[in-house]
Amino acid sequence: MPTLDIDENIKRLRANIEHMSQEIFRLQGMLQTFTDLKRSGLNTIELPNDPQGLENIEEESTQENPE
Repeated sequence: MPTLDIDENIKRLRANIEHMSQEIFRLQGMLQTFTDLKRSGLNTIELPNDPQGLENIEEESTQENPE
């Protein structure tokens, strides 16, 4: 007969709620940023033509121990 571990389900659900809450906060921050940009009169942002260059900048800035 199959069983269901109640404690494990409670832990998993709490972890999922925490993860979703963090995602909501991140999205709210992004929305606030874009709303503020729009209020300041900005309608578009020009991005570099080379998306690889953008990835390289991000990778370099996230290094923990650059040497």
